[in-house]
Amino acid sequence: MYQPKFSYSHSIVKDLMSIERSRAIVELMPVPAHIESDLKEQAKLKATHYSTRIEGNTLDLEQVARVVKQKQEDFRIPVEEEVRNYWEALSFLSHEKQNQTPITEDFIKQLHSIIVKHGAGRKSTKSNYRGATPPGVLFAVYDNQSRQPEYIPPEYSDVPPLMKALVKWITTEKEIPVPIKAAIATYQLLTIHPFEDGNGRTARALASYILSIENYDVKGFHSMEEYYVEDLQGYYKHLQMGLPVFYYDGRKNPKDLAPWIEYFLRIMALAYEKVANLSIKFATTPSDPRILSLEPKEKTLLRFLIERNRSTKPKEIAEIFHVKPITITKWATTWLDKGIIEGASGKERITSYRIGELYKDLSLNDLGYRED
Repeated sequence: MYQPKFSYSHSIVKDLMSIERSRAIVELMPVPAHIESDLKEQAKLKATHYSTRIEGNTLDLEQVARVVKQKQEDFRIPVEEEVRNYWEALSFLSHEKQNQTPITEDFIKQLHSIIVKHGAGRKSTKSNYRGATPPGVLFAVYDNQSRQPEYIPPEYSDVPPLMKALVKWITTEKEIPVPIKAAIATYQLLTIHPFEDGNGRTARALASYILSIENYDVKGFHSMEEYYVEDLQGYYKHLQMGLPVFYYDGRKNPKDLAPWIEYFLRIMALAYEKVANLSIKFATTPSDPRILSLEPKEKTLLRFLIERNRSTKPKEIAEIFHVKPITITKWATTWLDKGIIEGASGKERITSYRIGELYKDLSLNDLGYRED
């Protein structure tokens, strides 16, 4: 059974709190739907660009944007194919989140196969774990400049049981905070190095999925990868944590994963803080002057009436504001004067309301709420 060890440091606790604060802001701030869609696409583009850049891909962000829009059958050189694959892997994860697909070994193999597939039109199948190397050939992660081994992973024969243990841990671990769980899963998959190639991209994509299915993806607006690219030395340094090169000499079961977890959470907190600031910016700058003039309570009221799409009694409105019906009757005087609502029954004594004529054409998207 895989049982990772780590200690809570001040840095870990502080960044966990920061992440929760940013999540709350993003959830509460109603970003207009068209802006939300743009933010998601930009985050996906950045994740694709920077995750492949970590592995040495030379395309810039503009070139990546052009590649992902190409037709499936278009010819591509390897660097183009690499970014297209990662884009498709992120699309795959988004689809699987909707289906609430659990993480299994087959799931990870399928994710990896999408990331490393070659040839236009070629369908990806589940990848196999790495096998034995030819006699005299050492399977290792080599330094790009010195060409010396900087990490020698476990023997290929140990990969299946290690992956089985990791997946079991991911699916059964419910006690530790989700961001720490994602950090540990990233570290352990990279440590096992189950595939011949594409382990880094697969580990980062898997971490994104863990965060996503646990509602820690801040609506898909973030890209942690761009922070890694700005600090590649720090990224690799914290992954290695000063441990021996050989897996069996100390990386098999580190005494404390805190250095890597601290780094992962610091990057996550910065990325999420950026998303929270964007959410505040866009949520407070509506384009429709009618919406600009609304008080927060009035936006909540309009959202409620649009969703119900029928006349509503003061008692029903009172429930969403947690006040008494008599209070709603008082507030309604102002709302009627503004044209936000109008009477739906009775002429002398109004007993129910509907959206006023001035606001009838508004949708949830206009108010900044997403229509599912």
